[in-house]
Amino acid sequence: MSFSEYKDYKASELEEIFKIHIKNNELLFNHFKPSGETYSTLQVDVKKMSSRLRLSKFDNEATRGSLLVSRILWESGVVYNLGVFFEPPVNLSSEETPDLPHQLNGKYDGALSLDEIDFSSPIISVVDVKKSSRSDGLGQCIAEMYATLKEFKQDKVYGIITDGEVWEFLRLENAILSVDENNYYIKSVADIVDRIGYIAGIFKKGC
Repeated sequence: MSFSEYKDYKASELEEIFKIHIKNNELLFNHFKPSGETYSTLQVDVKKMSSRLRLSKFDNEATRGSLLVSRILWESGVVYNLGVFFEPPVNLSSEETPDLPHQLNGKYDGALSLDEIDFSSPIISVVDVKKSSRSDGLGQCIAEMYATLKEFKQDKVYGIITDGEVWEFLRLENAILSVDENNYYIKSVADIVDRIGYIAGIFKKGC
């Protein structure tokens, strides 16, 4: 519950709460090189899922997370040998974050780690699923990224906010939250999978 308690804060309020600076339109993938893979089976699958969701009365965050998001994350994990975790719990005591208005505990929608088996450091990205406006997920995603740095003693972590069709990438490092200048779309699912691979590569180089 506590992570979601940050979802209604404005960006300026989040900067003050977490003592960070938010920088928009950043180049998070300026050294990115596409793999050349098309992931054709995945592309067909997500196109079918997306078209069905648009007609369904059950188009909600849970359904999108279970179908679109999990399918793309799983493919990324297989291709780049990553651990893929859904609703992993993280619990920080109020004593560890005494200056925050809400305790940092609860479950992430999803997370990726270099360890394929265990939910352990380094956590390369947390994933927040939102059905509508991705700005609604900013506060919750920042809270989860901040908690990751605290819990796993990391100096950086990436975040993903997505409705399953549009993917937005963020990075929290040195008290700066950088938001990538571009969004990425499932009509070109390779753009998403290979960027997750790019993030994994950054962490692997640091190990």
